[in-house]
Amino acid sequence: MPFQASPMFPGDLYDTTMRVAADAAAVNATLTEAQPSDQASDSWQQFLELGWQAVLVPEASGGAGSSFVDVASIAEAAGRYGLTTPLVARCAVVPAVLGAIPGRDDVAQMLGLLAAGEVSIAPVFAHDGSCSLTAMVDAEGVQLQGSLRGIDLSEPASHLLFLARSAAGEALLLLASRDQLGGSLQSWAGHDGRLTADLALKATRLPASAVLQRGRAAVAAAERANTVGALVCCAQIVGAIGAMVEQTIEYLNTRQQFGVQLSTFQALRHRTVDMYVAYESVRGMVRERVVAFDLGDGDAHAVALLKHYLSIAARQVGESAIQLHGGIGMSRELPAARLAMHAIGCSLQWGDRYEQLDSLAADMAADIAAEVAAESAPTAARA
Repeated sequence: MPFQASPMFPGDLYDTTMRVAADAAAVNATLTEAQPSDQASDSWQQFLELGWQAVLVPEASGGAGSSFVDVASIAEAAGRYGLTTPLVARCAVVPAVLGAIPGRDDVAQMLGLLAAGEVSIAPVFAHDGSCSLTAMVDAEGVQLQGSLRGIDLSEPASHLLFLARSAAGEALLLLASRDQLGGSLQSWAGHDGRLTADLALKATRLPASAVLQRGRAAVAAAERANTVGALVCCAQIVGAIGAMVEQTIEYLNTRQQFGVQLSTFQALRHRTVDMYVAYESVRGMVRERVVAFDLGDGDAHAVALLKHYLSIAARQVGESAIQLHGGIGMSRELPAARLAMHAIGCSLQWGDRYEQLDSLAADMAADIAAEVAAESAPTAARA
């Protein structure tokens, strides 16, 4: 019987994104030869015009002041078509980071430009908080030396938001226009069509106003970026998995072998049921976590656990979708195959499963150390 995936958060945002994404679904097949460009794709231009960058921007800064539920609904709908637009990075991560910086008129102004679609900011944060960019701060501003790695330039970015460290190890959160940074750019296309680049900087000088936050506040901003990015990536994966289940069931119900539908073969039905169960599981888990996030439960540990699980599920469902489509499943032209690559690509963004596992292990080690210290404290006091 046919199957239609149900959206986690149905509504106008989901339906509108579905229509835009459906029109741009064929773009992925042509992005492998893409190079960084100043010209936005039609689908991204539509996203900007629809105000998707404004969803999380506070109303006081000209945005919609909406919730992560709304962003997740957009991400899920886009995920159903495997769009390689930097939706998560620029419509969720950037407003979440900038919106949490109080008392800066320049940041509020930048959020207004972001909401209007007049700027597009690419965030660059390593999952473990590391960076290969050294900052020298003096009375005239900041001088940068090193490289920014893993910039998503699938669509043109007017600004970059990134972390650097001083020689003393202090973290700095910086925002700079692409023109200010200059540098040498090396780019490559990922297996799902994303365009990623490394930017090498040599003695690049920025004004002091480029430093948004320092020290612990800058580290916290990077941690928030990774948590938000991982959570919204999970919504994209749910969309991709749901579409893969739909397309696989449709193929098995249509394709015949030995005069009967493939869906009548018991082994194939069992494999399809595994895909369906995986979809329903991740859909429920992501929905619950997004709602909790909106209610103020920004538990990074829970998001890391969720992303770790979805990274595994994305690969398993993707492999099943390809295998159940038979030989045609190995073709890039097959939508289900592109969705499989997209789901795996999303699983690698904002912390892959190994990086999430490292985070979980570090959290557990910290908890154990805290418990040991608490148990030893009374003993030490008595001694």
